Amino acid sequence: MIDDITALRESWSEVEPPSPDAQRRARAALLARITEREATPPSRPERHGRRLPGWAWRSGLAALGAAALVAGVVTAGGLGPATPPAPYVASGPVAQTFELAAVHAETEPFTRPRPDQWTYVELRMVRGKIARDKGQATRETTRSWQRADGRQAAEMIDGKLEVMPESTDPPQVMPPQDYPTLAGLPTDPRALLDWLRTRSQSGKDGDAVSFLLIESMLRDNVLPPGVKATLLRALALIPGVTRSGEPVDFDGRPAIALGMVQDGWRQEDILLDPTTHEFLGSRTVVVEDHTTPEGVSLRKGDVEVELVRIAGKIVDAPGRTG
Repeated sequence: MIDDITALRESWSEVEPPSPDAQRRARAALLARITEREATPPSRPERHGRRLPGWAWRSGLAALGAAALVAGVVTAGGLGPATPPAPYVASGPVAQTFELAAVHAETEPFTRPRPDQWTYVELRMVRGKIARDKGQATRETTRSWQRADGRQAAEMIDGKLEVMPESTDPPQVMPPQDYPTLAGLPTDPRALLDWLRTRSQSGKDGDAVSFLLIESMLRDNVLPPGVKATLLRALALIPGVTRSGEPVDFDGRPAIALGMVQDGWRQEDILLDPTTHEFLGSRTVVVEDHTTPEGVSLRKGDVEVELVRIAGKIVDAPGRTG
């Protein structure tokens, strides 16, 4: 049986692309069909099968997800021309949820930043046993700025704005943070995922690293709606991604968790609003008892890190928040 998402995309295969109004009507119909399906109880149980930001170093998990990204750093050049949109194959509750999130992303207001403008991102970080063992604060708010051309960054540290020296070279980092590279990413989900896999340099763990790269790109940037939607649809193509059966508690609010087990003992989750499917942030959950190299005993079910996205805006200068 052809799923709703595939059927919708195959119906758009004409030589002439549909009008924006036709696309909006199609998305609305898809949203209604998926929402109706998710609200209907199933007849039988479903089977679910350059520098790091300061928060990454202070989180106590720099040797986990953050270090995995460092291990995969390569140049982000060689994008080439944008890949034409094409159908992608994904089905099931995970794909449906990411499609709803992608549809929401495509409706978000966005104005292309000037090269001299900055991306401002505010995160609330909640940390667990590893932070307590190190004597670190378990709750912290971070505020960071990235110039649109990627050549300069700033961060609020202990109440003081610290602006990093401007780089004379184009940014060569992974995941990319400069607007020209982000805006030039492939527009087909499968092509984008292939692009990430070829740059992860992580062999058999390429999909795990690709998941972390997309998680970071969603959390730490202000993305063009089309790019954000493509990233969300690419997540649906990664094997091993599962969805929580019921909303989970995410910093005191309900959220849908879609995650992937990393290193056999922890799961990295992306959190979405259960009603709007807006991206809310990410977290690290222990799925098997584990003892860190420092001797911290983690138990199944422990939530070690929550990164709650509070704000993401385009501003005119570092230090500004609106």
